[in-house]
Amino acid sequence: MSSDIPPRRPGRPRSEQADEAILRAARELILEFGVQSFSMDMLALRAGVSKPTIYRRWGTKEELLTDAIGYASEQTVIPDTGDALLDLRQLLEQMLGSLEERFGGKIASAHKMIAGIIDSQQSLQQYEENFIRPRRKAYREIIQRGKRSGQIREDADEETLIDLVSGSYFYCLLFKPQEMTSGQWLQQVWRLLEDGIGKLRT
Repeated sequence: MSSDIPPRRPGRPRSEQADEAILRAARELILEFGVQSFSMDMLALRAGVSKPTIYRRWGTKEELLTDAIGYASEQTVIPDTGDALLDLRQLLEQMLGSLEERFGGKIASAHKMIAGIIDSQQSLQQYEENFIRPRRKAYREIIQRGKRSGQIREDADEETLIDLVSGSYFYCLLFKPQEMTSGQWLQQVWRLLEDGIGKLRT
């Protein structure tokens, strides 16, 4: 008699509670010390587990950091409210919300994470492929939709516009995190965007 159920792997089953405890400790260490100073020894001590326990779940430090930061498996939801400018803003708010949720609202400390990603070629490549590219695609889709509906100027260059939004986001995250936390940055950026790319109203 055949079965479609795969054979169970030997050993004790993984505990979701233990996984989350390890990831939570990893995020705390990333915010405190940055990616480059992160070590599995520090993580084992903070999470209260052994290093073999960690390595049974993640084969390398890079794999664990990928899951801890969260840029490997996040899904990008593309807003479609009927207002292209509002959709762009909501997508940007999703980026902020995702970061706040994953790091417990401690955006002001996330610059250490970003700096560590930039300094690691492997992390930077993963971040670009799994976080940046899907969001650029989403921005592009919203901009094109806005042009077709007449809500965004036809001469607004899509790639440059995406660079401006994304670039200002990371600049503020690195150098003005307190403004990002207060929401002041988002209001200012969006006021300029609406004036710059929105169709002139008669």
